[in-house]
Amino acid sequence: MTLRNYSATLTVDTISLTSDSPAFSFTLHTGEYLALLMLNDSGEALGTLSDILSGHRHSGNAHLTLLGQNVSRRPAGQRGLAVVGARDPLFAHLSVRNNLAFPLRAGKRPQDQAAHKTVQLLALLGLEQQADAFPSSLTASERLRAQLARALATDPAIIILEDIFAGLDSETRADIHQRILRLRRARDTSFLLLTRDRADALTAANRIGVIADGALLQIGPATELMERPASPRLAVAMTDANRLTGLAITVEDDIVQTRLACGGTMEGLAEGDVSEGDLVELCIRPGRIALMFPRGPVNADDTNGSLPATLSEIRNLGDLFVLRVRLADSTEVIVHRPAGSLPPGVASGQTVLLAWGPSAAVVFPSQDKEG
Repeated sequence: MTLRNYSATLTVDTISLTSDSPAFSFTLHTGEYLALLMLNDSGEALGTLSDILSGHRHSGNAHLTLLGQNVSRRPAGQRGLAVVGARDPLFAHLSVRNNLAFPLRAGKRPQDQAAHKTVQLLALLGLEQQADAFPSSLTASERLRAQLARALATDPAIIILEDIFAGLDSETRADIHQRILRLRRARDTSFLLLTRDRADALTAANRIGVIADGALLQIGPATELMERPASPRLAVAMTDANRLTGLAITVEDDIVQTRLACGGTMEGLAEGDVSEGDLVELCIRPGRIALMFPRGPVNADDTNGSLPATLSEIRNLGDLFVLRVRLADSTEVIVHRPAGSLPPGVASGQTVLLAWGPSAAVVFPSQDKEG
């Protein structure tokens, strides 16, 4: 029976990270790269989830099905998955070659087969030159590649990547991302990335699940989470969205016309149960805001479909301008504009107009209503 016979490699039902956190469920598909992004986590929740999945910790009524078999009660090392992370380092007293051979020998693999498999893994991760080196002499990239190779030794259905990109420089991160992408193309292995870094989750994952306070807030393709987040918290977490409070004036065809606290009226797409007269939060991404620079005084009658604001700061990041503006009620809004898009002479204190189309913003019922 092969992995290709299953569309779902791993199904996790009713898993809880703490005794008082809500249970959640998710599925990891064959050959998929799923990232679970842990918000505001010191690492404890991330480690707990990894331990539950790998069998090092028990979680109440959690039910794990791997390749059609219930593995909920199987001990660590017998679940058909492997873990790569700082908590599972290479053996310091063994060479890279012997680190890779260790799980094969522990599994009673014949010596000639273990040696052949080790050579294959060294080549697969580009470690031929480091085969006889010890972990202390390896670079961060080489150590991580050796850990990946060791994890692949037993042909697991799933490899859990436990915050593996933390502390790596940008060049090493990019290299490891590309190597994992090639591994996914070459093998049937599924990858589950547990991370606290949004950029790592967005870089390679097919889908992203966002977890906060032990609860799974939303799971889906990155585009879905960014374009139609399920809550203001997710909008901020995934896109650094600006949050503006207001009152829903009209709701028609899922387009909400909102009277904002600053006095302006803007539109966005309804997410959740939004009705006329409701208190709402409008979320708009910094890069979705159009910026206009009027040459003369701005009259209220001339701002239909836009918001007057005062430019308070301009930061040039090379290929991007980050601007801070203040609305009439002193609410701060962040705007991103590409390099070369600002007219000459723009300076702090200048009046600007902000604008966006209805599809660029998302309008949520306020937390007061939800509560």
